[in-house]
This record gives sequence, C-alpha cells and structure tokens, in this order.
Amino acid sequence: MTIKPLLRLARAPSLLLRRAWLRLRLGRFGDDTLVEAGTRLQYPQRICLGNGVRIASQTTLRANTEQAAGISIGDHTTVHESALIAANLGQVVIGRHSWVGPFCLVYGNGGVNIGDNVLIAAHTSINTVSHHFERCDIPINDQGIHCDPVRIEDDVWIGMNAVILQGVTIGKGAVVGAGAVVTRDVPAWSIVMGVPARIVNRRSNAPLAEGAVHA
Repeated sequence: MTIKPLLRLARAPSLLLRRAWLRLRLGRFGDDTLVEAGTRLQYPQRICLGNGVRIASQTTLRANTEQAAGISIGDHTTVHESALIAANLGQVVIGRHSWVGPFCLVYGNGGVNIGDNVLIAAHTSINTVSHHFERCDIPINDQGIHCDPVRIEDDVWIGMNAVILQGVTIGKGAVVGAGAVVTRDVPAWSIVMGVPARIVNRRSNAPLAEGAVHA
C-alpha cells in the first residue's frame, strides 16, 4: 500500500469525530458535507448546512442574529477559501448548487437571499447596510444605519470584484460583469457592466418577459 492511502486511513477517525461534533453543534449538518480545518463557525447553532456542502479552509460563517437560522446553505453549494458570510442581526440564505468564490464578503444585516445555481466570483461584496451621513455636526458613526435586503435569483453569474449594494434584486439568469457596482435592480437575463452598472446586452435566446410579445 502506498503512502497516500495510508494517510487517508489515518485521517478517517479524526474526520468522523469532527463530523459528529459538527452535527451536535450546528443547527443542521447534512450528509456528505465537508467543513475543512481552519474554518471559523461562530454562533454555530444558527448555521444550517445542507447535503454535500463544502466550506473551504479559512472561511468564516458568523451567524450573529436572533433568527433561528442566521446562515442557511443549500445542498451541494461550495463556499471557497477566506470568504466571510455574516448574518449581522439579519439572515443569509444560499440555495442549492451555488458557488461563492474566495475572499467574498456577504453582510446579511438587511437579509440576503441567493438562489440556486448562482456563481459568485472571487472578491465580490454583497452589502445590505449603509450609514446615514446627512448631518455634519456629529460623526457619521453616530448617525445610525439603514438596511435593505439583497435578492439574487437563480442562475446568476457575478464576475470578480463586483459590488452589490443594498436594496438590489438581480433577476434570474442575469450576468454581472467583473468590477461592476450594482446600485439598482437588474432585469432577468440581462448583462450589466460598469460603475454604476448599466445594461449592455441581453443573453441570446433569453425567454421573453411575462406578457411580452415578439416583434
């Protein structure tokens, strides 16, 4: 027997013990789910992971909220290295077969809902909170915040370094270009780019919007 199979056999008991420990601590820990060593799970009782989920090393899941499931990740979704997903008194829900790239930031203050088969490339930020800054006689830090939800529907692709700001809905099948700053809703099947993001095209063969007719 070569060294690699021996190493796998040596690791098997510790992996089983880790999975058993996570099943006891997390709100849900699905079958065939892998949480790699070095992952930080804060407020684990409010973290729910479906079947076949992979959480890569150095990722932080912070479910700091009073909601029963502060972070919920659906079946066969992957969160890659060094991502930060924080409920921040709200909730983050990610659907099935989705992909969150390395170093992504997701702030769930106002609520984040990400659908199925969503691809989010590295260094993307999703933000649901902003500071009031109208007054100049007191520090911005003392003027309070306002929160609005972000919704990303199924089959969306978001390019590297994109920024999704609070109150935005990205429609089904849309594509957000790398480096775009999304400040308003994105219609289904559209392609947006730029700062601020604007519609530059529509995906070929995209379904017509409900009620629309062919020219």
